Amino acid sequence: MEDDMKELDALLNYLINHNTEHADEIKDLAEKARAHGKVEVSESLIKGVEFLNMSNESLKKALELLRG
Repeated sequence: MEDDMKELDALLNYLINHNTEHADEIKDLAEKARAHGKVEVSESLIKGVEFLNMSNESLKKALELLRG
């Protein structure tokens, strides 16, 4: 049981960092799309970043609760 919780802790931590990296990459893509006049594409990408950030907040809360 304890091993499962250690694995969950590690996985949540990994996912939070992984999502943050992807959010940064998506922001860069949004900037490039905007620079090429693809405003709607950029806005859609930024919306995706917002969802990723909200997801990360849930993951952070879960990690906080897991760690007690």
